[in-house]
Amino acid sequence: MKSLFPIFLIRFFSSLGDQSLVYGIPILVYQKTGSISASGFAFAIEWIPRLVAMPFSGVATDFFGPKKMLILADFSRFFITMLVGLLLLLELSNTQIIIIFGILGGAIGFFHEMAFVSFETLAPKIISQNKLAQLQSYLQGIDLGTQILAPGFAAIVLAKMTAIPFLGILSFLFLFGLLGTVLSKLIGRNISEINNVPKVSKKKLFNDITSQFYLGIKFVLKSKELIYLCAIAISMNFSIGFLLSGSAGYLKEGLHSSAYMAGYLGTIAGCIGVLGFLLIPFFLKIFTLQKLGMFGVILFFIANISIVFSKNFILFAIFYAIIFLSDGFYSVYMRTLRAKIIPQHIFSSVIGILLCINFIFMPLSGVILGIFGNSIEHFKFVLLLASLLFGIISFLSFKFLNKNT
Repeated sequence: MKSLFPIFLIRFFSSLGDQSLVYGIPILVYQKTGSISASGFAFAIEWIPRLVAMPFSGVATDFFGPKKMLILADFSRFFITMLVGLLLLLELSNTQIIIIFGILGGAIGFFHEMAFVSFETLAPKIISQNKLAQLQSYLQGIDLGTQILAPGFAAIVLAKMTAIPFLGILSFLFLFGLLGTVLSKLIGRNISEINNVPKVSKKKLFNDITSQFYLGIKFVLKSKELIYLCAIAISMNFSIGFLLSGSAGYLKEGLHSSAYMAGYLGTIAGCIGVLGFLLIPFFLKIFTLQKLGMFGVILFFIANISIVFSKNFILFAIFYAIIFLSDGFYSVYMRTLRAKIIPQHIFSSVIGILLCINFIFMPLSGVILGIFGNSIEHFKFVLLLASLLFGIISFLSFKFLNKNT
């Protein structure tokens, strides 16, 4: 695996840059505007391109080829991040800051999805099949590692530097990823196979996309089990959206901490999440998969309600970590169950649709926070309403799922 070290660096740099921006943008927007509402609106703009990319990534990679898409994704992330850093040299209004950072987050999210799918497609082409599982395990470890490191990394940098140096550092991370892809000898040796992408007409591409959407939507609408699983995931992500977009402002104004501490919360949640996944196999030896899902939902509801009434940073951090831990418990249950429900011949089409559906209310949470989150009391109120909505939807959904699965 020594020959794959440059590949691991490419994945690490791009993933670290992506994840750092996910946590960095709400902090930056709040620091520059002093408004929780502004963070909400930027979060809403950020999530729309990401949602669009989810179902299109696979088709685009098949059409253009994984290497070209990976180079395009790395170059675009490098250029856009550097451009926004330069734009911040100008005197900007709050509205311009919201739009610029929203577009930055959306573009990075869009190209992150493209890069991820391209990398997954590229992997089997640069290594023998008997080592593929080992490669995937290393890549998964890198992804988990950056999910833990990136929020803390963003917090440390933003505590010491302003927005422009922060974006400059991230743009160079993407540049390193780009240079690694272009200069990699391993990819170069396989360039003929990697670029051997069959030419497809625009009409056929459009028909393929339309067909995938039709098959995916048709199956989801016919499956009540998937609809109820999605209902829980949507309401869960809807609530998480408020936390991701509003935590920086709430920590500063509501708990008299610092906005950049939101990054440390992400690292804490990531560490607890890894610990939780290590415990899941032991949990399943004692309890059923159904009970794992119910436990995750109940834990999420309790932590989500409790975080609203947290009076200090320590309590907020504990419940914040539990929320993401319980989200992981439910995700294992949901993914396992839907793998049993969806036929293999349409699995990829259905998953693309499900990803969009599961996260479709993330922009809405940003819009609601933008409209009603102009004070700490309003932020706590919308988070409380989201928690209660989640509780009602989860109760009704599990009532059906317990009878039919």
